[in-house]
Amino acid sequence: MIVGRRLSWHIILRYTGIPVAVHVFFALAIVVGYRVFDASWMAVPTMPISVLAAALGVLLAFRNNSAYDRWWEARTLWGGVVNWSRTFARQVLTLLPRPGRQPGDELTELELAAVPSRLLRSAVDRPSALLTVRGTRASDGAVRDRFGQARVPSGARDTSGEVAVLGTPLQAQGEPRGVITRMVEDITEDARELVYAQMGFVHALRCHLRRQDPLPEIVAFFRPDVIDALREEHNVPSAILLWMATRLRRIYGQVSDPQKVLFLHVTMDRTLTEMTNLLGACERIKNTPLPRQYDSLLFAMTRAYLVLLPLGVVDELGWLTPAVTAIIAFLFIGLDAVGRDIETPFEDDVSDTPMTALSRTIEINLRQMLGETELPQPVQPKDGLLY
Repeated sequence: MIVGRRLSWHIILRYTGIPVAVHVFFALAIVVGYRVFDASWMAVPTMPISVLAAALGVLLAFRNNSAYDRWWEARTLWGGVVNWSRTFARQVLTLLPRPGRQPGDELTELELAAVPSRLLRSAVDRPSALLTVRGTRASDGAVRDRFGQARVPSGARDTSGEVAVLGTPLQAQGEPRGVITRMVEDITEDARELVYAQMGFVHALRCHLRRQDPLPEIVAFFRPDVIDALREEHNVPSAILLWMATRLRRIYGQVSDPQKVLFLHVTMDRTLTEMTNLLGACERIKNTPLPRQYDSLLFAMTRAYLVLLPLGVVDELGWLTPAVTAIIAFLFIGLDAVGRDIETPFEDDVSDTPMTALSRTIEINLRQMLGETELPQPVQPKDGLLY
């Protein structure tokens, strides 16, 4: 994707250089024949050429709008990949059961130290003091006053009267209602492997859309036996989603409460379904280009108009015909080339969706959720281009 403020002349010439030069030389030959050799038959009426230019402009605008819609949909779909990847990791790390823990169990100091990040430790460490705000439990500072300052614990001051205003003493409140207990406080092997599988799915999706071999990109996210099994799959991203769903089914067997199993199944299956839909939508754009007949017709009409253009203006412009032809040819050829380029947003080209950068962003976010500190660097634009 082009992210620089200025478009490189190298890219401009790549799209328009040779075709524009051909038409300029053709226009120069027309001028020489008309002026030097007095070939008056080369001049044609300008009215048909003007009508053709108007029709061609409408068709180019329609085609480029259709191509841009495909490009923008591709970027929107990958925005969904980013969001649902973060959602899946959050659900895995906070909803899946931790073997051997009963509802209401407190974390030991050793278990609390195993929680990967300071943010998650603040979420699972349960303080006993009350905040000065009426009826509110103490927290990690997320509750703030009207000046933006974190509220401080009230210490030894008796606030039972303030809590009683809500109708129930603090000692009788018990566990919060409406919250599913026995959730993950630290990261289990299953949870970590599922989050890594999500990273592998994103990288595999990128390679799948670019017709590249995904296995070298995902070998770091799976066990060797999983990689060997994926070698037999034609659609690796879809196979990874199936593997993740199967792994989740095994985890559901660790939950004894049928209602919790149903909740986990519905929640996680919705996320996997959304990622399957994103995969299918990307494949639809990849495998269904704009009709080639329409593209070929527009290409032929553009070239035919540029051939007729110097014949229609040579009588009035004379030696200025090549310059005017160069400007108009640059406009029409550029519009045709841009439309043809952005209609295929998954080809790893300068105008495509920056899937490499987005995949790296997802990997960084998910690794940080796991508490890792040695993170890969984000992909940076090079010469104004982000891939």
